[in-house]
Amino acid sequence: MTFWGSEPPADPHFDRRLNAWTLSRHRDVAAALREPRLVPALAGSTAPAVPIDSKIHTHFRTQALHALSPASIQQWEEEFAHAANLLIGALPTGEPVDLIERFARPWSLQVAAIAANIAADRYDGLSGLSRLVFQAACEPYDEALAAASQKATVELAAFFQHAPPWTMQMFIALAHSLPAFLGNAWLALLEQPAEIVDMPKAIDELLRFAGPAKAQFRQAVAPVTIGDATIAQDQKVILRLDIGNRDPDEFPAPETLRFDRRAPAHLAFGTGIHACVGSSLTKSAAVVATEALLDHFHLTGPYSAAPVDSFAVRYLTSLTVTLR
Repeated sequence: MTFWGSEPPADPHFDRRLNAWTLSRHRDVAAALREPRLVPALAGSTAPAVPIDSKIHTHFRTQALHALSPASIQQWEEEFAHAANLLIGALPTGEPVDLIERFARPWSLQVAAIAANIAADRYDGLSGLSRLVFQAACEPYDEALAAASQKATVELAAFFQHAPPWTMQMFIALAHSLPAFLGNAWLALLEQPAEIVDMPKAIDELLRFAGPAKAQFRQAVAPVTIGDATIAQDQKVILRLDIGNRDPDEFPAPETLRFDRRAPAHLAFGTGIHACVGSSLTKSAAVVATEALLDHFHLTGPYSAAPVDSFAVRYLTSLTVTLR
C-alpha cells in the first residue's frame, strides 16, 4: 500500500478489534455523514452517545459561517498573499529546500494567527499546544496522546475563552491541518505534473486525491441502517474518507489527478450538518499558497518526502525539492 493508499472500497463491516463499523464506499460514507442519528464521537470513548442539540448546533454553524463569509475571507487573502510572498522570496534556488519547514508550516501558522487575530508574539506557544491536539487526532486510539491533548485543550480554551467559540478549532486546523494538506498537494503535483488553469477547481481535485483526513468517527444515538450496515444505538462508526474519495464507482481513474472532473463532491471536509465550517477558508488559503509557489517556481525535478501515515491523518514532515 502506498502513502496515498490503494485499499479498495468494501462493503460495510464490523471490526471487533476496534469495536466499530467501518464504511468506505463513497455512497455509504456520504450517507453516514448526512445521517443525523450518527453524531461526532471520540474514537476510543466508551461513553453512551449523546444526541446533538439541534438549536445550539444550528446557531453555532450559522454564526461561524457568517464570520467566515466570502467577504471576510477576501479581506484576509491579501494578508495571506503578502505573508506567502515574503517567505517564498527568501527561499533559495538551485539547492535543496524543505517546502514544509521553510514555507507550508510557518506560513500556515501566520494564516492561523491572522484569521484568529492573534499577536505574533503569542502564536508560537499556541502552535505547540495545538500540535498536541493535532497529534491526538492523528492517532485517536493512543491513550497517551489523548491525555496530552486534553491537557493542551484546557490551556488553549483558557486563551480563547473570550473569542468566538469556533476560533480555537479554526486555529488548530489552519496551523496544522492546512500545512498537512499543502504538503500532500505539492507532492501529488510533483508525482503527476499537470497544467493548472483553474486553481480553485484544482484544489478540490487535490483535496479528493491528497486530503490529509483519512477517517472521521461517529456514534449512533439511535439504530440506523447505512447501506448493508445495521448500526445499533451507541455503536461506533469509522468513516474512511480517503477510500471513499478513491471509489472508482464515483471517480473514474481515481488514482489519477484530473482537474476537469465532473463527479460527486469529495469528502475531504465531510458533508451534511457536521461538514467543516472552515472549508472555504482552508480552500482559499490553499489557493493563495499554491498560486504563490507556482508563480515563482517550477515544481518539477527530483524530490524527497518523509510521509507519516497515521490512523486518521496522512501528512509529510518534509518535502525537499530543488527550486528553479
